Amino acid sequence: MSNYLLGFPNKKERDDFLIAIVVILLFFWLFWYMLLGREKPDLNKMIPPVPVVVEEVDTDNDGILDSDDACPRLAGIAENKGCPSDIDNDGVYDSLDRCPEIAGVEANNGCPSDSDGDGVYDKDDSCPNINFASESGCPPDGDGDGIFDHLDKCPNVAGNAKNGGCPFSKEELSILDNLKSVEFEKGRSILVTKSQVDLNELIGILKRNMSTKLMIEGHTDASGSAEGNQSLSQQRAEACRAYLVNNGISSSRLSAKGFGESRLLSGLEPNDSKHRRVIFKPF
Repeated sequence: MSNYLLGFPNKKERDDFLIAIVVILLFFWLFWYMLLGREKPDLNKMIPPVPVVVEEVDTDNDGILDSDDACPRLAGIAENKGCPSDIDNDGVYDSLDRCPEIAGVEANNGCPSDSDGDGVYDKDDSCPNINFASESGCPPDGDGDGIFDHLDKCPNVAGNAKNGGCPFSKEELSILDNLKSVEFEKGRSILVTKSQVDLNELIGILKRNMSTKLMIEGHTDASGSAEGNQSLSQQRAEACRAYLVNNGISSSRLSAKGFGESRLLSGLEPNDSKHRRVIFKPF
């Protein structure tokens, strides 16, 4: 009776109808799955790639391909990876380098720096800011005191900058000049007390000027024999030297020499007492 309620005359027709419905549903499900459920094929993967042919180029025509050329726009050599040669490896190519075998700087066209323009490169120039063409690049300094001769008021005597290249100041030179009157016991080489006081001032000067050396000269008048005067002048010079050494001045800074009556002062009588003197000369 139920078969007739569904509108089918018999069971077989009903079952056939239901099977047909199921088949139609399965068909639509498969269609839907094929249409939306599967990943779409990548057409690019399906088409084989076309090989790209790269043409080798040598822009600077130096025989080295740009792909291997470190300087593709500048003709060079294979030994330098396609760049021009640079023998001194200073970064300035030999064709542009005024000093191709000496490492320099680009600002000086491949030559080393020469700040003062004296032709002596800074690396060899002991005075890189003083324009003077010499082996050392410095002006001469005859006395070796570090003050160049053209600035040195005493170019032949080692001194210091505060005194303009001289060993002593004007005041100290005045003391040295007064020491010419150093006195000894008559006919002997023993210093009198007053002369010892004067020599103490000299000791102070020498201790303030540690690089200064002195030549101590002894002189006499023409009284007595020349041989005796020579001996006496030497003894008196040695006596002054000994006094200075005994009071802290290095013997290596002091020399003593007697001249006897060989250097008499002009304009005076041979026996004038002014000939009897000791002179202290820096050297």
